[in-house]
Formats: sequence, structure tokens, C-alpha cells
Amino acid sequence: MKIVTAFAALGLVAATTATPAFAAPNAFSDQLKKLSSTQQRATLRRAVLDEGKYCRRIGPVAYQGPYKNLEMWTVRCDKGADYAAFIGIDGSVQVRPCSDLASLKLPTCRLPKAPAAK
Repeated sequence: MKIVTAFAALGLVAATTATPAFAAPNAFSDQLKKLSSTQQRATLRRAVLDEGKYCRRIGPVAYQGPYKNLEMWTVRCDKGADYAAFIGIDGSVQVRPCSDLASLKLPTCRLPKAPAAK
């Protein structure tokens, strides 16, 4: 798993620790929840790009909920590129395409609606 540089840039420096078998508080996800929408989008776009995935223009992002000892966020990018970002309690992030989640036996993405055009 990679430590996302965007978290470090926002002052969320992580120390590597063993992952417990129970759901522990996730300070990194909690901090992400407190950021503005623009900062959340920038941080999660950086996570997607750090994993070598496509995301030229990011759309809405949303917190989906806990999954085991991770916190799941959804990310909508342009050209139908939708991702799930799983944030560990150590600040590590795994990004997976939403289309792959069923075959990996992970929760399906509940993607945020795109804002209505004006």
C-alpha cells in the first residue's frame, strides 16, 4: 500500500503500525471529512493518480463508510472513471476501480450524483 503524499502535504503524517483486527478510529479519514469539498477532491485525486489510475478531471467525492479496518470513499472522475479509495488507520490508501469491486468481493460503490448543469 502507498502512503499518499497529499495526506502528508495536508499535515497528516503517518507512522506505520500493525493493523488491528477490530475497527479502530481512523484519524486520516476523520481529517479528510473536515476538509472543504475542494480539498477533499484534491486529496482523493492525488490518491488516484499516485496509484497510476486515470483522473484528469475529478467530479464529486463522498464518504461511503467503514469496511473492516478501512474507511471507504468514492471518487468520480471524467470519462466514466469511478474509483473506491480505502484509507487505512496508518494513512495508507488503496484505490480500486469501482467496476472491479464485485470480483474482489468488496462493497460496491455508491457514487455521488454529479451536480446539475446550470
